[in-house]
Amino acid sequence: MSIVQSIIRGFIGEWGMKVGDWYYQNSLWINGAILLYALLIYTSWKNYQSIKQFLIDSMTEQLSPKVKSWSKSEINRHSKDIEIPWDKARKKIFLPLLTNAGNFLPKFASGKLIRELFPREFILNSLHEINKK
Repeated sequence: MSIVQSIIRGFIGEWGMKVGDWYYQNSLWINGAILLYALLIYTSWKNYQSIKQFLIDSMTEQLSPKVKSWSKSEINRHSKDIEIPWDKARKKIFLPLLTNAGNFLPKFASGKLIRELFPREFILNSLHEINKK
């Protein structure tokens, strides 16, 4: 046993050594599970961004002929006639999991969840912010 191993054993104690030995024996499965979870979270975040962009693009396409200045009041006035394509947005993603930034638990991408994550006001405010630049 090297000096470094002796120092580590002194710090983590007997219980820590058992946990470390268990990890070394099962590290492939543990790291695989962590990697799979990370990929699911990344995919869920990308799905969130993809749906957000699709909804904004769809609303922009529908509002462009009617709106001139892209002010909040003008967007709100003309958005009453616009239909938001919730079902098309859900079908745009490959893996039906969604999570927004800061959440680490993906949820099933149902129509109800998409409506909760992207309320009409959120989309309209995003349209105003994008077109104000």
